[in-house]
Amino acid sequence: MKKIDIIKIISLFGIFSVIFYFLHILFGKMFYEGYSSIAQAISDLTAENSPSKNIARIFSMIYGILSLIFSIGFYIYFKNKINRIVTIASFIFCSMNIISFFGYTFFPLSESGYAGTFQDIMHLIVTGFVVFLTIISLILYGIGFIRIKQYKYLGIISIFTLFLLIVGAMLINILPAEYFGLAQRINAYSIIIYTGILSLWMNKYIKNIYIKNV
Repeated sequence: MKKIDIIKIISLFGIFSVIFYFLHILFGKMFYEGYSSIAQAISDLTAENSPSKNIARIFSMIYGILSLIFSIGFYIYFKNKINRIVTIASFIFCSMNIISFFGYTFFPLSESGYAGTFQDIMHLIVTGFVVFLTIISLILYGIGFIRIKQYKYLGIISIFTLFLLIVGAMLINILPAEYFGLAQRINAYSIIIYTGILSLWMNKYIKNIYIKNV
């Protein structure tokens, strides 16, 4: 298999990760009787006491591996290709996915909600790092892509995704507890879908380069 073919496959890992992310939610809800998407966090599906943890963790693990490989491949491939800001953004985005994968793998919630155990505290710390790095990467992606005329639309998408994250964070603090799950999903889904967009864009970018070189 040629190197270009391997890169094209890796470029699609991001969109595959999106599929498995939503599958972990879909199957998790099927095996979690009484689960409320409006009130409960997504992490409840993989909590230690969750009836859906076994099936949800399988799809969540596959999602994590795919998104990790994609983000590493994205950083390596685009390193110094677009501009320095995009390179830095890609490195931070990659770091976020590494922390997310290992952090949530080793520190799932001890039980649905928040029990205040060491494991739960570490889960929140991981979330804090993930959110912080995601915000920084989106800001830099926005600035970096907007500077390039043909990729300006991707910069706008980056800023819009950042806006959704801010809205989601505000709603978490404003809305009653029974709507926590809804507010959290604005945050989670926006960055997951953004990953899919990056994945499709990377695949298209590689195809265009390949066609030009043929």
